[in-house]
Amino acid sequence: MSFDVETALKYYVSRTAKGYEFKHNKATRLPIVPFITKLEAKDIEKLDFRSFDGYIGHCYRQMIRKELPPDMEDANFKPGLKAAILKFIRTEVNTTEDLRDKFLHIAESLFFNGSELIKFSVDAQAYLYWKRKDSGLENIADFLCKIFVNDQVATLWQDKKGVPENIFQQLLNQALPKLKEKAVKSRRPDDPKDPDYHVINPEVISLFQRDFEFLSKDKQSFLDESDLLFKFYYFFYITQLAFSLNSFFNDGTGFTPLYFTIESETVSENRKTIKQGWKMLEPRLINLMSHSVNLDMLNRLPLPVQESGYDYLVLKDLFAKLDAEQAATLETNIQELISFYVSVVPVEKSSWDEFQADFDRKTKSRPFANDLEKKVVELFHRIEFQFDHSSRKSKRQSFANWFLFFCKENFLKNRGRNGYSLNLSHEMLIFLTKLCIGERSKIRLNDLMQAFKNRGIYFDEASKRAILEIYEKINLIEKKSDSGDAQYIRQVL
Repeated sequence: MSFDVETALKYYVSRTAKGYEFKHNKATRLPIVPFITKLEAKDIEKLDFRSFDGYIGHCYRQMIRKELPPDMEDANFKPGLKAAILKFIRTEVNTTEDLRDKFLHIAESLFFNGSELIKFSVDAQAYLYWKRKDSGLENIADFLCKIFVNDQVATLWQDKKGVPENIFQQLLNQALPKLKEKAVKSRRPDDPKDPDYHVINPEVISLFQRDFEFLSKDKQSFLDESDLLFKFYYFFYITQLAFSLNSFFNDGTGFTPLYFTIESETVSENRKTIKQGWKMLEPRLINLMSHSVNLDMLNRLPLPVQESGYDYLVLKDLFAKLDAEQAATLETNIQELISFYVSVVPVEKSSWDEFQADFDRKTKSRPFANDLEKKVVELFHRIEFQFDHSSRKSKRQSFANWFLFFCKENFLKNRGRNGYSLNLSHEMLIFLTKLCIGERSKIRLNDLMQAFKNRGIYFDEASKRAILEIYEKINLIEKKSDSGDAQYIRQVL
């Protein structure tokens, strides 16, 4: 089959008076992450990275196919919503003006945090909103919904059984403005505004669904803690995705260990959490854009039809099945793609002539099963090379910043001269402890540590001691088992 590389890459390439112009666009053929290169008003968006209410509200509305009332969906949504709810209550409560004012004051103090509606009921989740609406944030919320929310999760999320409801809650639910039906649109293939995300590491999603089911059994706890659940699994999925991509064709076993600290402990430079934590993770997050472009371009080759697309491991399986002639043809196609890329993407601060030595140095310890694997990795390093040696380097950084800023707001702590370390707040530690123990009334300490590891979280001995101190303070430790040789951790109430 003939291969027209210019046609294959028309999504990325345009002709100008000076020749070709190549833009490293958002992936559409094999989208794996929701990030874009534009990130503005960083300090404002940090509030949404920390709060997560906006993500949950947007995802919930997507799930139930509803939209906010169009006359309220603007910069003044939160105060407008509050005013509409209080106006409804004032109209519906039939009593004296003095008692009505007291009733309104009680409702306001119970169900609002300033101008923000709290998650007091299942229905209220649909009205959670951004600190500042932004298309980049909405992309991430869409990603969370598409990756994590299957039919079972959707059913559990909307289930209202077991939610305690008093007269105030009943009235507030009635006061919520009517949502608008979301128009159902057919999805166009390769639509950058409606990507069909390719799942890598489905084991993370399975764990999320299991923890979601456990947490949703106590509806009030779910409403209180759903932001922690989505924060953690968003972090878990993207970080393990980064390790998987950077392993290319090595599927490995299990999750890559990441060592965390607890916010209250002191950290020295020789700790595992410094060497096998953020310093190991951050470079793998920064090159996510290069992997995104690499895989998306490769999926524009004339490959056999594959419903879910080709990531590195699926490509590995394909390469193993090709006969010699098919392999030679595909290798030629990839080389044509590489040659075209080099011809249309300038390197401003170096020269493509310098690439080979750089590539040999970076891959000297990486074994390749065949020439096809080497070509795939070469294309990735070509993309990295032009980012490293051009003004486009800032675009790659901006792409990664959508996740890096989230990490800094939720899972990192500045340790002075040791830099940032992966960190669990006391709130997140107790929440994850609850998930790890699950339905059990108590769990052996060693089994609890293994349950953390099953979720990609590792602690060195110093961090384990800090954790035990916290458990001790909140009375979660049973000192001895019946045999007197083990510690048990009680379920969090």
